[in-house]
Amino acid sequence: MDQPELGQLIAKLRKAKGLTQEELVGRCKLSVRTLQRIESGEVMPRSFTLKTIFRELDYQEDETIVKHAAIYSNDKRSVDPWLLSLLTFTKDLFNLKTKPMRKIAILSLPIAAVCLLLVFVCHKTEAQNAGDVQQTIVEKNQNFVRWFNEGKIDSLLTVYRKDACLIAVGCGLATIGEYYAYQTTQFTFNELKTLSVSVCDSIAVEKGAWIIKLNESGELLRGEYLSEWRHSNGQWLMVNDIGSVKW
Repeated sequence: MDQPELGQLIAKLRKAKGLTQEELVGRCKLSVRTLQRIESGEVMPRSFTLKTIFRELDYQEDETIVKHAAIYSNDKRSVDPWLLSLLTFTKDLFNLKTKPMRKIAILSLPIAAVCLLLVFVCHKTEAQNAGDVQQTIVEKNQNFVRWFNEGKIDSLLTVYRKDACLIAVGCGLATIGEYYAYQTTQFTFNELKTLSVSVCDSIAVEKGAWIIKLNESGELLRGEYLSEWRHSNGQWLMVNDIGSVKW
């Protein structure tokens, strides 16, 4: 089943249940824009998004459709086998529940390399402005945490530039929105703290730490992150973000 047919099926099922788009996205923790794009056939939803929608519509999911969604991106091109293998490996690598110490060791090298490179390039050449930039980023992070914990995905996305990327997740606001919509069902933020900000021209590199609380177990997890911000259209917006669990 291709994207237009899948979108038509979801719209038909939703209407049969007597649900508006706003009511369905409220149950699925999605943005209205994401559902509109799915129903119009603009994008192929991720497998977990599709499963969530089918569950809320009481539809017995077709594994063929779910697998189809898992291997297609936001356009109609099939992912090459080697790229699919790479994506699978990357996602598995960031799943620290299995063989965590080995994966942390592997991840620490590129993350450390990226940190050193960005901090070297973005040394505080404009120290007089660094304080103002850091305050702006701190305020945006405070809003991010509040919006995340309240499930306000559309508001949360205003922190990101349209072409922003979450490393090992994907790029674009639609992908980021789907990712966070799912994550809001898994945990809440206890803290998101900026540790340092290096600024040069229109680029800022933020290093920080976070504490989250898992919804199911109540367990607290701590981690660190590195974010690249760009000054675009008169405001600071995030363009790249990478994080790791701290052990």
